[in-house]
Amino acid sequence: MKSTFDNVALFIQTDKNADMFALRDAMNETGYLFFRGLLPAEDVLAVRHEVLQLCSEAGWLDPSRDIDDGIAASGQQPLKEGMPEYIPVYRKVLKLPQFHDFPTHPQLMNIARQLIDGEVLVHPRRIGRITFPHFESAATPPHQDHFYIRGAVETYSCWIPLGDCPMELGGLAVEPGSHQQGFLEHTVSSPGVGGKGCPLMKSKRNGIAAILPRATRYFFTRIQFTKRCPTRLMTACAFPLIIAISARVTPLIPAR
Repeated sequence: MKSTFDNVALFIQTDKNADMFALRDAMNETGYLFFRGLLPAEDVLAVRHEVLQLCSEAGWLDPSRDIDDGIAASGQQPLKEGMPEYIPVYRKVLKLPQFHDFPTHPQLMNIARQLIDGEVLVHPRRIGRITFPHFESAATPPHQDHFYIRGAVETYSCWIPLGDCPMELGGLAVEPGSHQQGFLEHTVSSPGVGGKGCPLMKSKRNGIAAILPRATRYFFTRIQFTKRCPTRLMTACAFPLIIAISARVTPLIPAR
């Protein structure tokens, strides 16, 4: 039976001062760690501003509003990855020094070192999502990140909202403990970003989601079931950054 993540509760917050063993135990049990206030808000907002500047130059934002509000221009067509109008702007985002270097922030690396035995490798692939309002069909379906990126067995994704992200802006939903089912093939087609999702068995737990302030960091295993919730505000855009970390020397799962 399919799980739709319709019934959601709030994330369980992780103590950012917890020791290595507590963090690993929590990750093993639920498949995720959820932090508030892990990074200085000004560091996050600086990256957000650079991304919004490119969106503004592309004509995507309302010129009568402050650029940092991230308000879509009236009549702006919702865009997503793969669309011709989206690709040139997204490529510019990936080339921003602040965006590219952000995953190596010392506070992020501190958590990574406690999760991983050995030297930490930040994967060179950076992923950013520019999510337009009222574009529910573009939301990512339930999936496991490992399906798209493969590679190391012990790899963690980190989902970072570049600004406050209330439920109306989409946020993220996960199914706690779903990593314990192992990797599943993604056989469900979807119009959302990525194009493929996985059928989920009915869980004994509800899905979880949260209101995410700008200093939030959310680490999860690459085989945890996650999905992006749709952005339901009519005007505001959402901007998450997604990175992957693993040990530099680690077993690999071959691509299929």
